[in-house]
Amino acid sequence: MKSMWAYVYEDGKVVKRRVPRPALRPNDVLIRIEKVSVCGSDFHIFANDDWARETITPGMVIGHEGCGTVIELGDEVDSLSTGDFVALESHYACPHCEAQGRTADDCSHFGIIGVHGSQYGLKDHETGGVFAEYLAIPHYCCHKVTDTIRSSFSPSLLEPAGNSFEIVRFLRDRGLPESLAIFGCGPHGLNLQLFMAHSGVKNIVAFEKDSHRLNYARRFGAAHHVLNPEELSDEDILKYTAGKGFDVAIDMVGNLTVVESCKNLVTDGGLIILFGLPRHEALIAHGENFSQIIFHNETHEIRHGQKSLTVRGFTGRTEKTWMALLQSLNESDYLRKKLAEPVDCLGDLHKLEDFIESPPQGFLKVSFTAFGS
Repeated sequence: MKSMWAYVYEDGKVVKRRVPRPALRPNDVLIRIEKVSVCGSDFHIFANDDWARETITPGMVIGHEGCGTVIELGDEVDSLSTGDFVALESHYACPHCEAQGRTADDCSHFGIIGVHGSQYGLKDHETGGVFAEYLAIPHYCCHKVTDTIRSSFSPSLLEPAGNSFEIVRFLRDRGLPESLAIFGCGPHGLNLQLFMAHSGVKNIVAFEKDSHRLNYARRFGAAHHVLNPEELSDEDILKYTAGKGFDVAIDMVGNLTVVESCKNLVTDGGLIILFGLPRHEALIAHGENFSQIIFHNETHEIRHGQKSLTVRGFTGRTEKTWMALLQSLNESDYLRKKLAEPVDCLGDLHKLEDFIESPPQGFLKVSFTAFGS
């Protein structure tokens, strides 16, 4: 049996070792991984925190932001050809939905590559992640990438960018807010600021405590105001909305204190969006925690004092979002340039173990090329 290098989550640690090359199911394609990027949720795995211990399947090859070349087709695949270069959607449908031709868009028991199998532990339908030489993945998770995009930045960034673009699409359909608060100026927060500004939101206020991220976000220039919330009272912050409160506030951090700030700063009838995962779970609404609300894209109506608020969780991207994101990036040199700005490539995947052991100071988003490239 052929083997490959991969990073595996076992005994609460991430270790590099040789594992069997994945076998193809009939609707799978085999991808030779070319580039990957590291997600915030990967740091939870590296740290083996509460969320990782409760969520990640032991023995799983990890990583879910990747791109590569199709080198082999399953017997039932006719939508792709060998040699196609594709960016990868990380969510995939359970066997029942796949048998009916559905993707994770319409599957409540979806799996996530490098995280967990569909229905949380259906062993014969788990898909390992992208921190490896090869990946077997359902064909519908593969999105062809043009040379225009591929030459601008690593297409592994399309998966995380799609998270923010999904939120943008949701807010467009709902009606773009006049005022928007975004908590967190990490990579996802920057992406969201970029896409919301490009969509025409006139008052974007971003919040960040870390001095490096705070200063970077100010230089990045997508938000209209970038503030340190520790230096301001809620009354000071509300002045940036002429005292009205924000129409929408988004937690890209995963922090109960941030959620409380969102409740205080959003106007009556406003919306709070949860995206960031916490290192330690906490109940948010109606007895449910961050992960439940986020991974099931749940909506909850809550009361906060005299205000009625909506809480909405977000994870993943729909097929429509992939199409809209790819079209926007193909058409806009500005978006392609800005999306690539916060990213540093640290070499090939063999160096990921050094990064896990001792992350460099001051990074925002990192990517790696394939093993040995």
